[in-house]
Amino acid sequence: MTAPRTALVLVALLAPAIALAQTGPATPAEPGFDALWTGWNGANSDSMRTESEALKRLRHEIATAEAARRRQLSGEGQELGTRVGTIVSEGDCEDGERIARAAGDFALVEAVRNYCREAAITNPNSGR
Repeated sequence: MTAPRTALVLVALLAPAIALAQTGPATPAEPGFDALWTGWNGANSDSMRTESEALKRLRHEIATAEAARRRQLSGEGQELGTRVGTIVSEGDCEDGERIARAAGDFALVEAVRNYCREAAITNPNSGR
């Protein structure tokens, strides 16, 4: 009784494989349906190219804006330094330091302090 069961199991396992083998190749889609499918290879390369170009534009814009801001700050810094230098050279260290601090130029504040400290040491009668 085991032989008929084994034969039955083999037929049950082989029947779907035989049926699939007899169906033949799938028929190609009609030409009008090709436009319904997305070509992912092309979409991916287009996406990467667009993203890369956008990143390049952003970097260029940032670099241009930063260069313009540095030119502006450089001009402002020279004017501020000249103005504070004139005030300090006239002997008003407190006002020079106040103006530098108000402008937020702490390197200039430190320079004014150092200059005035040294001036007070070398010429104690000048009075700060």
